[in-house]
Amino acid sequence: MKKLVAALSLVAASTGAQAAPLVDFWAGAYSWDTTYEGTVNASPVEIDLQGDLNLQDETNNVIWAAFEHPIPIIPNIQVKQTELQTAGVGALSQSYTFAGETIDASQSVESSLNLDHTDFTLYYGLPLPVVTVDFGLNVRVFDGELMISDTTSVLDAPVPMLFARVGAELPFTGLAVMGEANYIGVGDTNHMDYQLVLRYTLPMIPLLDVNLEAGYRSFQLNIDPTDFDGDENDLNSDIDMSGVFLGVSFHL
Repeated sequence: MKKLVAALSLVAASTGAQAAPLVDFWAGAYSWDTTYEGTVNASPVEIDLQGDLNLQDETNNVIWAAFEHPIPIIPNIQVKQTELQTAGVGALSQSYTFAGETIDASQSVESSLNLDHTDFTLYYGLPLPVVTVDFGLNVRVFDGELMISDTTSVLDAPVPMLFARVGAELPFTGLAVMGEANYIGVGDTNHMDYQLVLRYTLPMIPLLDVNLEAGYRSFQLNIDPTDFDGDENDLNSDIDMSGVFLGVSFHL
């Protein structure tokens, strides 16, 4: 909760500047209830995040900001920082080789998963009536790791992804709906991250839109780090992290 309050304070401060004509500033933050399912690569068999490691559901925080302008050849920009962490105490029924190290079977094993990442997105918007359509390129920079006992496998590769967003306002309601997705499929990697959002704009402040948001985000990470110049001992996983979120955004 303290992290979310700090994030919201930063977002609110970023909207304090006077907006230039025809220029849009967006900023927001949300709290994401995340469940973790899937496996990580090991030998002789894969390690299950719930069955073996008992990784717990967690509440993670996301903060983002975007800058949009009317110059056609220059892309808009969005930056999003996602906290994605959990931990658990499980039991390994057999010995595994993980990240080049052997982990002996145990009645109790502590583990922690950190898949924090920052998205840097350059995108263009189509000038369409009624709906908003954005598309572009996102580079997702991971700063993550999975630690099992004293053995750690890292994920710190930049991953390029296609970006798309579609939205529409519901007339006379203050409501808007939108969907946003990032995707890459290359080699043995297939990474999809999408979110669906319902936004309500509070009719209270001139010139500044204050929006309440609720939605669902699904983060499917089937990644082989060797596809991105990573090491064979880096984190190789097939993980699904998903759940609902609540947040606030500002538009100036």
